[in-house]
Amino acid sequence: MAMLSRPLLRLKGQELVPPDEDRRVDLDIFDVLLPCRFYEVNYKVASLGQVSPTLEFLLRLVKAAPGIADDDAATFFGYSPSEIAYVLEEAIGPGYLERRAGRLWLTISGEGLFKDDDKQPSIYTVESRRRSFGFDLMAIAPQVKRFLDELERVLPELPSEDPAGTGRVAERVPARFKQFFRELADQADRGKTERRDIYSIDPVVTPGERYQMPIRVVTFAQASNPTAAEIDLSSWRMDHEIADRPEIERAVALFVKDQQTSVNQLDAANGYQTLIDLAPEFLKEFTTRNGLSEGRYWREAVSRAGEPRVDRKTIPIVGSLLLPGNIERIQAVFDYGLRNMTEAPTNIYAVAPQTRRWGATTQQRDLLTLIQEKTARSFPGPDKPEMKSICLYAWDKPAQYTAKTFDEIQPIRVADFPRSLELFLVPGVMAAAVVHAPLGSSTGNPVPLGLTSFDPLVIDRAYAYFLERHEPYRVKDGSA
Repeated sequence: MAMLSRPLLRLKGQELVPPDEDRRVDLDIFDVLLPCRFYEVNYKVASLGQVSPTLEFLLRLVKAAPGIADDDAATFFGYSPSEIAYVLEEAIGPGYLERRAGRLWLTISGEGLFKDDDKQPSIYTVESRRRSFGFDLMAIAPQVKRFLDELERVLPELPSEDPAGTGRVAERVPARFKQFFRELADQADRGKTERRDIYSIDPVVTPGERYQMPIRVVTFAQASNPTAAEIDLSSWRMDHEIADRPEIERAVALFVKDQQTSVNQLDAANGYQTLIDLAPEFLKEFTTRNGLSEGRYWREAVSRAGEPRVDRKTIPIVGSLLLPGNIERIQAVFDYGLRNMTEAPTNIYAVAPQTRRWGATTQQRDLLTLIQEKTARSFPGPDKPEMKSICLYAWDKPAQYTAKTFDEIQPIRVADFPRSLELFLVPGVMAAAVVHAPLGSSTGNPVPLGLTSFDPLVIDRAYAYFLERHEPYRVKDGSA
């Protein structure tokens, strides 16, 4: 264990993060449901198409030289008398040209073929349509419906200003339909190549089925001010599309702001002390007489959070365990820990922190499934018991998305664990401990900060700590 004789993390000054090292840090991830509704819209479209090449050239010539003689037009194109007669009939028959005293002029209809001073003429027909389109109930912008699985359907919903989805929303649909017509027309007429423009919209629309669609939200902050959470919706839509939906941005911002809490409310000091108790060797450079120097640890964790190795069994964790980058780290830690197992682990334990909306994402399920599948592949056999995921939950009733995510929910008392502490434990294989509390400020959004490890010493301490605070597990897991 010679590696413990040298510092695992390098100390710098006392500031939270030096200005030259400030950076974006992802903090948390949520999936929230956007309320939507179908609306039936009556409208007309102008289907635009190109005229034939010969007619186009003649119309463009007459537009450029009004009153040109028949013979001069024939000479310009090199047409014979029969050829110019054919082309003239194609133009005069539909009423695009008229001949007066042997000269050619565009009619009103002919002039109308040149849209917005376009030099190229085109013809169009007006068609009536009646179709149903999905709009969200906040920005009144197009939102395609897809099938939601059992977990997605119980994710938290963003509050809507018009819960019924009628009235004021329905009144806004025609104008928003016109604004997003090109996007909606492409969806409705996929596979058709001719260009279409909106011609008219019936001001009366008919509300239809309500539905919900998930939005993935990542919160982030600058390392120098981690409690000032911002939102990133880029995994949902492109920036220019989000700019057309400011109402949704505001709703998501309020959803995130609702997570704000205080250090005292979450018992953060005891949460940080637990980190020290689980991994004193790893955190010795950040431990003072008053406990963990969380600011110093944050600074180093932000700059040095890396991947586990054989000689680096414990690594810092910044942000939610469910962020994609942290899921990859946990997966790597789990892989290392699994190599030392002769029997398959039987349970995954999670102690939920007492923060609002913890685990409100399908990422939680994906992490559990990943671990269960890796275990099944590593220990094949028909008689092997199925690995269970068990969540210890201290609030009165777990959120539906938590109940749907885990195989089993076991109630605990509020005081059994520090309110800020999240534990993720596979006995004998790995442990992760994260404190969710404002950092650098007494109040604000929780900033997840902790560690994960496949070090047997850390795992054993974490499991003993876990069992000590939930005695019934000693009976259920006597073989552990």
